[in-house]
Amino acid sequence: MAFKYPMRRRRPQPLLVLSFVVIMGALMYAKKMPVSEPVLGLKVASSRLQVYFRETPPPKDWTIAAIEPAKGEVWVDLTLPEKQAAAFTHQPRRNLLDALTSQCPPQSDPAWSVLLKTQDIEIRSLSADGKALAAISCRAARK
Repeated sequence: MAFKYPMRRRRPQPLLVLSFVVIMGALMYAKKMPVSEPVLGLKVASSRLQVYFRETPPPKDWTIAAIEPAKGEVWVDLTLPEKQAAAFTHQPRRNLLDALTSQCPPQSDPAWSVLLKTQDIEIRSLSADGKALAAISCRAARK
């Protein structure tokens, strides 16, 4: 009867392990870096805001008409129902601006990390027929 030795597992090469650690560290470092191209940052932020508004939808009966990068900002267009839009036109403007400010993503949201300091998120309210009612700059509102 022949005695068989158990198959020994090969040890990974130290250089292979070291290169893996260095590459993973570089990837983690690169993820924390801000986006250097303005257009790319706006596109990434607009796609992140689409996820944000799916997770935290606007008030009842408000609909998201569009989330798109434009003129160095990400515009979030919210359509209000006719009755609410009419009510906001007769109330003090501050009420509508406060309602729009509450729709801004928090500073901890990843959408802010990809925007440059000169870029912003603007929440705009539209009536049912597409007429602009008011707009708020999220960066200015959070100061």
